[in-house]
Amino acid sequence: MKKPMIATLDLTALDRTTPMPTPDPIAKERTVTAEVLGRPLHIPVRDIDEDPGQPRKDFTATSMEELEQSVRIHGVKTPISIRPHPTEPKRWILNFGARRLRASRAAGKTTIPAFIDRSHTDYQQVIENLQREDLKPRELAMFIKKKMDEGEKQAHIAELLGVNRSMVTNHLALIDPPSCIEEIYASGKCLSAKTLYDLRNLHKEFPKDVDRWCAANQEITRATVSALSAKLRGTQKTAITPSKNERGSEKQRSSPTPALPSLIVIVQDRSGTVDLQHAPQQANHLIVNFSDGKQEEVPALDCQIQQIIFH
Repeated sequence: MKKPMIATLDLTALDRTTPMPTPDPIAKERTVTAEVLGRPLHIPVRDIDEDPGQPRKDFTATSMEELEQSVRIHGVKTPISIRPHPTEPKRWILNFGARRLRASRAAGKTTIPAFIDRSHTDYQQVIENLQREDLKPRELAMFIKKKMDEGEKQAHIAELLGVNRSMVTNHLALIDPPSCIEEIYASGKCLSAKTLYDLRNLHKEFPKDVDRWCAANQEITRATVSALSAKLRGTQKTAITPSKNERGSEKQRSSPTPALPSLIVIVQDRSGTVDLQHAPQQANHLIVNFSDGKQEEVPALDCQIQQIIFH
């Protein structure tokens, strides 16, 4: 008689000496809790991408080397700011802290302390750099141009940045400037957007004169540009034909009238040259020829003497 067949189950697979790793069930909650409580998270540096729209582009090699050495020894003491990547899960976009992130990578750090700011805007990025005085004039100019290309008005841009509209206008002088002004900025001879704005306006009227003046290795300041403006625009005044008596008296003059000095003043962040040849109509006022070509009478107490140039 045959023995009945008995089915058996192989249960050896249930006996695992090494248990499979299980995901941390509270990892997400831990991240959310840290974010809500305002605590910095420690994010892997490999999971953070720099923002391609970051307005600040230039970092000096010396400052980066110093920061890298500091991070290698002490770590990052001030957390960076990040936001979730819009298309790639588990990745982040950098808001602030490009130098700290780059230094951490160079120092071989695997994580970096970071705060999550989901409401970040590119305006906040620029404002942060402006407040830290880390943004160069050309970088701010490129940001302003980008916003204007997107259809925003200068007044709106100035309002969101918290600056005067004139500051926005001045920085636009750094966009595609004449070669002489480009050279001045690139060489570091002058980084003042206001001064270069005045010089660019002057270049529109007197391109050859301004080119020669810039090539003469002049000191580029608001005072010297204002003096150049007064000199060039002074030659535009319409000459009055003297009468016969006046021509006769001119012949009798044995020596020419000495040239008056140029008195350069600053009036409420505007640079100009005092008109010393004409009397103002109001008491305790001065006639000032400003760099933008306007002539105004202003209270003498509002004028801060910047420079006196003797001819």
